[in-house]
Amino acid sequence: MSKQRLQQKQYQNLSPQQIQFLGLLQTPIVALEKRIEEELEDNPALEEDEQEEVSLSERSFQQDNSNDIQFQIEDKSESLSDYLKQQLILLDITKEQLFLVQYLINSLDDNGFLNRDLHAITSDLLVNNNLDVSEHELGNALLVLQQLEPFGVGAQNLQECLLIQLRTLHPEKHLEQKVISDYYTPFSNKNFEHLAKHLEIDFNALKSAYKTIESLNPIPGNGFSKNANAIAYVYPDFTVSIVDGKLETKLNKSNAKPIKVSKYYQNMLKETEDDATKKFLTEKVDNATWFQGAIEKRNETLKNVFSVILTIQEEYFFSGNEKDLKPMKLADIAQVVNMDISTISRVSNSKYVATHFGTFKLKELFSEAYRKDNGELISTKEIKSKLQEIIATEDKINPFTDEKLAELLGREDYHIARRTVAKYRENLGLQTAKLRREL
Repeated sequence: MSKQRLQQKQYQNLSPQQIQFLGLLQTPIVALEKRIEEELEDNPALEEDEQEEVSLSERSFQQDNSNDIQFQIEDKSESLSDYLKQQLILLDITKEQLFLVQYLINSLDDNGFLNRDLHAITSDLLVNNNLDVSEHELGNALLVLQQLEPFGVGAQNLQECLLIQLRTLHPEKHLEQKVISDYYTPFSNKNFEHLAKHLEIDFNALKSAYKTIESLNPIPGNGFSKNANAIAYVYPDFTVSIVDGKLETKLNKSNAKPIKVSKYYQNMLKETEDDATKKFLTEKVDNATWFQGAIEKRNETLKNVFSVILTIQEEYFFSGNEKDLKPMKLADIAQVVNMDISTISRVSNSKYVATHFGTFKLKELFSEAYRKDNGELISTKEIKSKLQEIIATEDKINPFTDEKLAELLGREDYHIARRTVAKYRENLGLQTAKLRREL
């Protein structure tokens, strides 16, 4: 028989406006302008504040930067698709083949690979274009595509991509072709002993083969425009500078004009006697008032949170040296500003800060604490930096294992377990000792 229990639990239901505000808090500066434009379009009671004047020097600066950005984001680079199709003009192929090759070009991913099998593509041609094409015909069209530059396009995977380049650029390199075609797995795993034994070659010949293969282009689509209309830029939300020996911080503003509640709609609300009109206008004016206040509250919250971060990491912002980075968690900031940890997380997420030593994500300032033998508390980022330094200077013929790395870090008073070393190494994007080997 099941027992009945009486439990008391507290739940906090967020209102739609609270949810919207949390969304604004998380929105970085680069997306804020679009968010404001959307609100201006949706709510006629909200309008741009044309009365707010900008100083001559600031206006000049904005115009100069606007021109620079407009010039920078003009993407003159060519797409991979256009580059390949231009080469087709010089080929002596039938109209049917030309169509199939162009169809395959349009099926390539951004890296230049053809990730779909030919059977699936023939089905698409039948359904979408009412063309009954055999896999053999499509295969011949693929061979035409794979003859185009950059060599390696049209491959279904990296192994095939390397083989296409070897056969085209280095037809005399039979050893290299055999390594990729027959021993790709031990090649990828840098199992030098296995390769030398089965290929019956010495390490010098193997080293030469690796050198040739590593000179190939693993991503033939690199260097081409992925989107002709946009380039990714980092727009910092905060700027920290040193002025007269003191740190000065600024919350950067988006290019959107200041907003205000429309006086016209406010007056109309006061004058109207129609209930339906009054209800409509009340909703729009209230929403406009809330949104204007939410933007101001967002900016104020960002300033308050970053001010505390700046105080804690003051030494680091002066030097730029990771050894000066203090251990800092979201909870540390939340306690000072008396906000929820999730709010601090939203502030730090997707935000960038520009300094005299570089621009980086705000969340990179957060790290766990590690206590050294002498009792000193340091950031785990300092340990990661030392780990990176050790790996960068190791003997690549015989790189350090994670166990050895833990031992070497221990000599620097960083006593961490092997599994922790592996975790930090993976966080840094560094491979295992076996895959860091070189001949």
